[in-house]
Amino acid sequence: MLQTARCRRYYMDEITSYKTLADISRVKLNRGGSRFIGTGRFCPSEEDLLGAREEIEGEFSDSTHVCSGSIIVQDGRAIERYENDGEPSGTAGEPILGVLKGKELRNCAIFVVRYFGGTKLGTGGLVRAYSDAARGVIEESEIVTRKPRVSLTLLFDYPQTGRVMNILAKFDQAEVVKRDYGQKVNLEVLIAVEDRDQFVNSLIESSSNKVEVEGRSNYA
Repeated sequence: MLQTARCRRYYMDEITSYKTLADISRVKLNRGGSRFIGTGRFCPSEEDLLGAREEIEGEFSDSTHVCSGSIIVQDGRAIERYENDGEPSGTAGEPILGVLKGKELRNCAIFVVRYFGGTKLGTGGLVRAYSDAARGVIEESEIVTRKPRVSLTLLFDYPQTGRVMNILAKFDQAEVVKRDYGQKVNLEVLIAVEDRDQFVNSLIESSSNKVEVEGRSNYA
């Protein structure tokens, strides 16, 4: 379970694009006998962050510490979190978060696992080790630019399928993330926040208002 040492929020209503990690990346380094393993993840939601942490904790269940830093944009707010997991305050999660902020990355997390090697590194040594691991993760990662996206649920009759898919194809970074084919077609799609109104209007006009649209507030 993720234990948040601190959570900071600040309003970001003008965000139109952001830099993030494209995929999973990993680095390893040794300091004073301790092993540090850093992993970067694209985490567009709180659920993704919790899921990623559970995966890391499961993979490195015998580690001494699992520390992390993350910045996730939701409802126009950038939520910063860090986790020290037993390391002294200011020596682990905070430096990881600081690296993410310095690189102006969003919707991603870096986890750094430590296997204690028997030699205490001291406050300065820990800060350098966790910071270096975080920087190494970013150096090994592909950095991409994304637009904040909102989740929409579309419900429509089967004859509207081609029309809906053609409209989706016209919008950059639009993505179908869930499909349910019952009596009607139920799609969950991600669409850029700045394109939401145009997308919905296009659906309504093209289908003569035969596509039901339900909006959500989570961003990806």
